[in-house]
Formats: sequence, structure tokens, C-alpha cells
Amino acid sequence: MSGPSDHWQTYHRRWSGLEAPLRPNSEIRARIVDLVGSGSDRVLLLGVTPELALSFENVVAVDKSAAMIANIWPGDGAKRRAIQADWLELDGSLGRFTAAIGDGSGNVLSHPGEIRQLLLTVREHLEPGGRFVCRLYARPEKPWSWQELLDEAAGRATVNFHAFKWKIAMRIAADGGAAVPVTRIHEQFERHFPDREKLAAVTGWDRSVIDMIDTYRGSSAVYCFPTRAEFLDCLPSGFRGIGFHPSGTYDLAEDCPIFACEKA
Repeated sequence: MSGPSDHWQTYHRRWSGLEAPLRPNSEIRARIVDLVGSGSDRVLLLGVTPELALSFENVVAVDKSAAMIANIWPGDGAKRRAIQADWLELDGSLGRFTAAIGDGSGNVLSHPGEIRQLLLTVREHLEPGGRFVCRLYARPEKPWSWQELLDEAAGRATVNFHAFKWKIAMRIAADGGAAVPVTRIHEQFERHFPDREKLAAVTGWDRSVIDMIDTYRGSSAVYCFPTRAEFLDCLPSGFRGIGFHPSGTYDLAEDCPIFACEKA
């Protein structure tokens, strides 16, 4: 089939090569578990992130990518299962949950309106007092300029390539709005950093990791990189205890807070 493809169909092949901020590490996992609390006995997981799936005893995971479920999900059990479905189309048939969790789940949506729709869906699936805890890639109010990014990549790297890639994405969002087609990330990277061999030699980034950005070439996927204020603008009524919490000390952690709240 010709035409744009959804890179999630092949994303699982690169999973083992990911690190924070793209993939949750032990401190992210521990912080999410702590914010959910010990009272949750039925957890809705947005996506099939294995680090989170294995952190709770009773989990229902939802992901629309059959490939991700087949290759990333750690496996069904007596109290753990994954279903293929779109988060935005859940109809309540899964019942109510004492917590809903995710990692970057609010970012893999096409526009801020879908963030609000997701938050409405989460609200409808939580029991009163149920917690929503999700790490967010939050664009800073004043992101890095293109010149600052060029200067950063002109010497030994101070962050890993995945963090630098998110800095590029957040710069693009600041220029044109929170919704960022991932093809734009690839295009702007190619425009500003055309010599990958030189980039690898100067920064110390592994060339194979740099080349992972080619996952975005021709993809139809769109991500959202809202600021914290823009994310809160999407939050419907019916939640309380709203806040952003630190997620760790890894590269770019300051712009990857964990959002937490509970259903009123």
C-alpha cells in the first residue's frame, strides 16, 4: 500500500534502543507508582508500556497498534490483559477503574482537542476519587532557539539524542502550534543537521541512534507538545488535586513532568 504510513507499525523494532525521555526508566516508573498510591486495585493503562504494565497487579491496557501489542506487551495473565482499541472511542464497556496511567499518552494525539477528548474519556472511566497519572512532554514557555540548538550540537553532547530530538520538536511546536506532524521533525532535522557523520563525531551520539529519526520519514503521525498551561486549558471539569510533579533526573526531565489529578 502506497502513501503515508503510521510509524507505530514498526516502532517496536526500535524499542530496545530507546532511553528516557522516550522510554520510562526506573525513577519515572517509581514516581508514577507513588503518585497512583496503594489504593488502586484496577488500573487502565493508556498504551502497552511494559515498565508500567508490570508495576501494578490488575491492569487493562489499551493500544490501537496491533504491532505494539504483539511485540511490546509483556503478556496477558489472570489480572493483566491488553486490548486493541482507540482511546478516544472507548464506550464504557471496560467498566470503571481506580486509576488511569500513561507515559506520554497525552502527546501522541493529533491536536489539543484530542487531548481534551482523552481527558473526558479518562474521567468517565474513573471511579470517584480515582487517580489519573501520566507523564507529559511539556514544551517550555520559552523553548530553545534554532541557533541555540545548532550551538548545542556543535560540541560534545550534554543530553542524549532522544532528548535533543524532543527539543527540536518543541521548537517546531513553538513556531507553529502544539500539533507537530512527525515528518516536520524529520524535515527540520535534515535541514539543520544535514551531515550525520559529522554530527556523530562532534557530539558523541551513536550514528545508529541518530538514524532512528528516519522512523518519522513519510509517517502520517502527529504529536502534540503543549505547554503546561495549554495542557491545563484542555482539562475538563470534574477533577481535583491537579498538579505537575517532577519525574526524575534524566535528560530533559525538567520538561517531562508527571501530571496527576483525581476524579471529584
